[in-house]
Amino acid sequence: MTLGWVVALATCVAVQPTKVSKQVAALATQRDPARLEAAAVAVASSGNADAIQKLATHLGTRSFLRRLDPGQSGQSTGQSTGESDIDRLLHVFAALTEHPNAATEALCVSLARNAEFVSVPERLNPLLNALAAVRPMSKEGASIVRETSHAGYFAVNGPPLARNTSPLALAVLEELMSDESLDVQDRVAVAHRSLLPVRTNPAVVEMCARVTASRSVASTVQMAIAETLFDYQPRQWFGVAMNQPTPPPWSSANEAARSALKSLGKQLLGQSNVPPNLRAAIGKTLAHLN
Repeated sequence: MTLGWVVALATCVAVQPTKVSKQVAALATQRDPARLEAAAVAVASSGNADAIQKLATHLGTRSFLRRLDPGQSGQSTGQSTGESDIDRLLHVFAALTEHPNAATEALCVSLARNAEFVSVPERLNPLLNALAAVRPMSKEGASIVRETSHAGYFAVNGPPLARNTSPLALAVLEELMSDESLDVQDRVAVAHRSLLPVRTNPAVVEMCARVTASRSVASTVQMAIAETLFDYQPRQWFGVAMNQPTPPPWSSANEAARSALKSLGKQLLGQSNVPPNLRAAIGKTLAHLN
């Protein structure tokens, strides 16, 4: 079943007279995985805090997760489905990510600490995306991002932290990019994937200026940040992978962003660790921004 079909079904069902209450009831009783998914997507998209809290409760139970994603075992039908163990769960969290609010954040915080939910580590990937979609990021959300980044999920957390752009989200990203206990190459990859799409956001640029000016951050990481903003090299960074991040055009940068980029460019040109080719790219970009 395609995500488009699921969303269409969820939308159709959600406008019935009983509205969300019928879908909440279906979470407890529905045995058909497709219809259960549609009900969960409808609740996730509803904006109804009570309904989303009930969805959180169900998502923390083994019985619900097995009904939602029987996977290879085909437990609900007796036949193999050929689907992975979290296919339908991904659709539910996509809906949560598209409709962020305090209730979806509470759901993510609760499930991140739920032993049954995290017993399948892959479930954390969509959860962390949905968590970081909520603006502004809360202290509870930031705590989970820190913990999971140190547990192997930094590459997952980086892009949504940068997209969030709220002060605490960027503070956490700055902290992680500066953390020498995290692998240098992991931080380089996160810089390329996370910062490129938001290179014209002034708050992001200011955060990058602080990391690149720090004497305690590995030069390799600093140069990865600098080249991400000033020297776009998609083939070198991403190869031929599909769904590569892309930079916004310089024409989309407002005056605050242009000012921050000019300031950062001048700062970098004054640093001894910037190689000649990157210096040339920075100079070219500064000329374009003037």
